[in-house]
Amino acid sequence: MPGDMLEVSLAAEIAAGFGLGTVLSWQRIPQGLMNANWRMTTGTGRYAVKQLRDRPPATVREVHRVLPQLAMKDIPVPLPCSTEQGDTLLGINNEWYCASGWMPGAHLNGHDLPMDACAELGAVCGRLHTALAAVLPEAPDRLPDCPTSTGEAQVRLEHYAQAAGRRAGDRFDDLARREIQQRQILLNRVADRQPSGGEVGPAGWTHGDLQPLNILVDPSATRVNAILDWDRLDVRGYAAEIVRTATIWFTDTGTGALDLERIAAFIRGYRARRSISDAQLVDAAHRRWWDLVTGTWQLHRHYEQQDRGCDYLFFSDGQLLRWWFDHSDTVNEALTASTLPH
Repeated sequence: MPGDMLEVSLAAEIAAGFGLGTVLSWQRIPQGLMNANWRMTTGTGRYAVKQLRDRPPATVREVHRVLPQLAMKDIPVPLPCSTEQGDTLLGINNEWYCASGWMPGAHLNGHDLPMDACAELGAVCGRLHTALAAVLPEAPDRLPDCPTSTGEAQVRLEHYAQAAGRRAGDRFDDLARREIQQRQILLNRVADRQPSGGEVGPAGWTHGDLQPLNILVDPSATRVNAILDWDRLDVRGYAAEIVRTATIWFTDTGTGALDLERIAAFIRGYRARRSISDAQLVDAAHRRWWDLVTGTWQLHRHYEQQDRGCDYLFFSDGQLLRWWFDHSDTVNEALTASTLPH
């Protein structure tokens, strides 16, 4: 059966399984790094459909049970559809699918947001952390953190340098070798900056991946319309999630530079909803930077799993970590600013 006929057949089976009516249109969504996604229009409405590739079904079902509780706390989340048997997942040919009502909005980048929208995004993150704490079991306030050692990181980088070296002439491998070499040099310079092990906090339930592809924004009002993709719901440090979110949203993808003014607005918005100290934010920033310096997960996906979907992140992370190294003091000032920097 031709590929397009397979797609039509799959769409009809998913619509029937979730009781969504006759399929009128079925379109793959190109955005997204881990899962396959489609937009389906039927006689009963528009729906988002996802094929699970990155999390086991049991984990996703647990997450689906939380979403209606968050909606009752005024957190904008997509509500999962259910089969006649009450399952929020549908198995077809050894693959799992879920569906939810289509949420309006656009995936914007941080530079598209005016200052008040940056603050609103931070406030939504604060409300989210409070809502998660209210609807989920009590979480530990502190968590152990064991940063990757310089030696361990060097071993991993050398392993992937050798893997890239075996395929000279491939563009990714050529670029990867240069990036790996830069990271090895940087690691030698900053070996004494490895964060200490031990416990970090405050901790609690977090989304885990509040990046632009998982946030839908109303382009006219710059209001958050939906928080998507809850597969990484887990207990983490609050400051870690806030710093990671800020540095993903407000990085110039061309230069690696952080928009410190927007980061300051984002943090102020969060602090308007939840308390978090300067020391906790600075510590989380240092640990986030160290994760970038020592991180090789994109290389693992490329060389061990033959998954090229995250290749570009290895190089954008490299730009960010080097810019951050040169501007660490001003980054910390933005994270702890009570007013916008001038």
